[in-house]
Amino acid sequence: MRSGPEVQSLRNTPNQLCSGGDWHISRPATQIAGRPSEERTRMSRSFHFVSGLSAVALAALAACSPSGSDDTDTAEEPAVVETGTGAEDASPESSAEYRSRDELLAEFDEALQRAQATNGDGSPAIWTMSDDDTTVHIFGTVHLMRPDLEWRTDEFTEKFNEADILVLELDMVSEEGQQAVARDFLSRGFYGDGRTLSNELPAPVLAAFESALSGLSLPVSAFDPMEPWMAAVNLSVLQLQSDGFDPNAGIEQILIADAEAAGKEFAFLETAADQAAIFDELPEDTQAAYLYETSITLVDTSRTLDQVVDEWRDGDVEGLGVLVANPDTGGGDGIYDALFVERNENWVPQIEGFLDDVEGTVFVAVGAGHLAGPDSVITLLRDKGYEIEGP
Repeated sequence: MRSGPEVQSLRNTPNQLCSGGDWHISRPATQIAGRPSEERTRMSRSFHFVSGLSAVALAALAACSPSGSDDTDTAEEPAVVETGTGAEDASPESSAEYRSRDELLAEFDEALQRAQATNGDGSPAIWTMSDDDTTVHIFGTVHLMRPDLEWRTDEFTEKFNEADILVLELDMVSEEGQQAVARDFLSRGFYGDGRTLSNELPAPVLAAFESALSGLSLPVSAFDPMEPWMAAVNLSVLQLQSDGFDPNAGIEQILIADAEAAGKEFAFLETAADQAAIFDELPEDTQAAYLYETSITLVDTSRTLDQVVDEWRDGDVEGLGVLVANPDTGGGDGIYDALFVERNENWVPQIEGFLDDVEGTVFVAVGAGHLAGPDSVITLLRDKGYEIEGP
């Protein structure tokens, strides 16, 4: 019999994501750096990376993002371990050609036009699979939202309320889960070997980064301990927050609070170490390109996310796949495979396991990009012969 992920009861614990402590890597990192690279990565890596992060990781980054205060430079850094990023073998001073903002936006606008040519049924999509004694509802989430956005429907409320177990990407409910985010995720985003971001970045990337930070009134030195990918995600989150998005208004955070109030149990599909490895093991030049593209399109970040939310809210799964989970727009350097394909393939057996191991109703809530596109969790389940209600 297949075994699903371990089910945990909800614990009420303090949210202490940025505290120090015993920082170490508890499990081997998945090797990503050796993937064959595409000739070019269409559309900004920035949006695919932020889409691929879990809500709790984004909330953790938001909690630890640099502020504009005068003590930014003197704040104590978390202890960091070496994680084998392969940065020593990369050459950030290579002759990489960086694309312009106009090129990146033109590609997104082309994808957006394709996405807007399709329609959903007017509400966020929900899928259902079942056997004799188990019902599994699957719902796509958006990790950062505008707090005033209305998205709940009667169908959603009914299916969520009847669930005994809420399944999320990873654990930010228990104290152990919160500590794992700090240990396995945040620690991997810092150099920890004496290098600094401003000294490591190629000149064009540093110039673009400095320009982007000027709009947020932040110095580069506030990010100097960070690796490029961590700086890029922080930069995106800071911009989104300044434009009115809130990680605490993300769907997962709302569902956790509702599940706590209802006394539901929790299960989780992966660990913080699994997610951190995707970013930490990217080659240094890929990370630098990610930071560059994030920087030059920073002012467009909120517009982009607003348009994705529109597709999600309409239940336009096809359009959402074009924007978020499209191998033609997010496949360079193995990024699409790492963010979506491999994780989806890892989650499917666990979702199948609920049918075997659980009597009752399970509500699975994962990033909407994992439920759209040609390699989605839904497609993989249907390819295995499951009958699934929904788009």
